[in-house]
Amino acid sequence: MSTSPPDWLNAHGDATPVIDAESHVREYAERRGRDPNEDCPPLVIGGFINLMVEPLAEAVGAAESDVRLGLQGPKTIDRSKGAPEEADSLRPGLRIGELDGHPIGVARIPVGAARSVMTLEELMALGARTFLIAGATGALKPGIQVGDYVIATSGLREEGASYHYRPPEHPARADGPASRALIEAAQTSEHECHAGCVWSTDAPYREFTGKVQRYGQDGVLSVDMEASALMIVTEFRGADLGMILTVSDLVYRRDWPNIFGTDEYRANCMDMADVIIRAARDLLAGTG
Repeated sequence: MSTSPPDWLNAHGDATPVIDAESHVREYAERRGRDPNEDCPPLVIGGFINLMVEPLAEAVGAAESDVRLGLQGPKTIDRSKGAPEEADSLRPGLRIGELDGHPIGVARIPVGAARSVMTLEELMALGARTFLIAGATGALKPGIQVGDYVIATSGLREEGASYHYRPPEHPARADGPASRALIEAAQTSEHECHAGCVWSTDAPYREFTGKVQRYGQDGVLSVDMEASALMIVTEFRGADLGMILTVSDLVYRRDWPNIFGTDEYRANCMDMADVIIRAARDLLAGTG
């Protein structure tokens, strides 16, 4: 039996996708009585959990749009309510606000490479060209502490989604204007900031001790579940990605110190939102 990865890029003669992201999102909106012609602003800010998204939405006065994201609806629907309305209310959406006179999108990005890639595909199909995304990450190297920031400028690809876009040897990078704006904005924060490579995996309970040690020795800063996939899909679609990740845990230590669910974690997410807003202002100022 072959041990090589499957050739997921082999289209077997016809590379036409069965599902088109833009058509799907617009059809879904129209089916729910929403405006199918609503577009997404060129700049989108967001994060993977509400602690990261809500401060961003408040900062730009974001209001709900007619856009609904995600190929799949919710798995559980309260049947005591109208099913279509309930499903629509639970489906991830795009909010639109304003920053320095420019429209700006705010989105919650689902956790995990596959669903986060799907969401960015839909946002890009509707007009998004630049993303500033907040997340969390586990440190792989001594010297990186809980509460520090990591700006992901390259990625180690151990998730599956990116291999549907680029072959295994293709580098995952996010070192354009969005990342540079985040690095500059983070310098005004009291948190230590590190920029570099992040390891992305689909299996957080399979982060082997030996692998953590080896990757840390090789210069990989931290581990998450999405960065390399989002780097590949945005590069594939000609968009620009910046990711700032707060260090939530120390994977390089066997006792695994972490701050999930604590006031410190919540405060770090709030501060990270401030960094994203400063970076967004810088990018918007450069658009003329």
